[in-house]
Amino acid sequence: MEVTVLYNVPHEVPWKVFIPLYFYFTGLSAGSFILSTLSTVLGIKRFKPMALPAAIISFVLLLLAPACLIFDLQQPLRFWHTLVPEYFNPTSALSYGSWLLTLYPIANLVYIYFIFVKNDRATKILGTMTVPLAIFVHAYTGFAFALVRARAWWHSALMPGFFLTSALLSGIALLVIVALIMDRFRAEKLELDLYKSLRLMMIGILLMDLFWTGSFWLTLLVSNADGHASILLALHEKFYLWGEIFAGMLVPLGILVYPRTGKNRMWLSLASILIICGVFLMRYSVVFIGFDIPLS
Repeated sequence: MEVTVLYNVPHEVPWKVFIPLYFYFTGLSAGSFILSTLSTVLGIKRFKPMALPAAIISFVLLLLAPACLIFDLQQPLRFWHTLVPEYFNPTSALSYGSWLLTLYPIANLVYIYFIFVKNDRATKILGTMTVPLAIFVHAYTGFAFALVRARAWWHSALMPGFFLTSALLSGIALLVIVALIMDRFRAEKLELDLYKSLRLMMIGILLMDLFWTGSFWLTLLVSNADGHASILLALHEKFYLWGEIFAGMLVPLGILVYPRTGKNRMWLSLASILIICGVFLMRYSVVFIGFDIPLS
């Protein structure tokens, strides 16, 4: 008779809420920056009014992200050790992340300067060079989880893709809120095609995130006892099931798909706020459900 036993030795959770906040801010920053480049790099004119606000928001959020990491350290004044070449670990995703978090905001700040002085050629060149940094600065967080074999909830090749798409989704939702605020106080209103494009983009990425979630569940259910236990545990977590999945994905998707609500600005703002909150709950649940699952 085969019996599977899960052993769990209780340990203090080493990460606090600063870590999911860090993942959240980097995702918002990367998503906002990529949206900024839609006009400056790809030349899509309807996104031009959002180029500078999106870049500034991206930079501000990127200042908050490393601050969360520093606050989480037991000895925060030693954070600079991660930037000393002597301590660089070529096999660690976190070592690469430390340098990405240094290079990306510098490039972002120069990019903002060229938008401000209206140097379109320099903006396009720098934007093209900085987009890979924006992608890598958030993708590495997915790799940091995917490479941890001891935690079934994290050890998945789907993690980098899931982190990237949800980052772009949160960035779009944030820019929708910013666009609605701008429209309220500006004499020149934004084009309706801008809102239509942002809405369709959110619908597409929400469907992609639901696909990631379904694939994630399926691979864990058929993997091993740890994976099966992780799904059972996650489905009993209210923040995950009712927060991230239902309120953060399904409800906004229903609002955006239904024409009468999707084209209404009040409903559009509600869907965007739910998405922003849902993406944060995704980061939160990834971190803390991973620690709650017993180690076999």
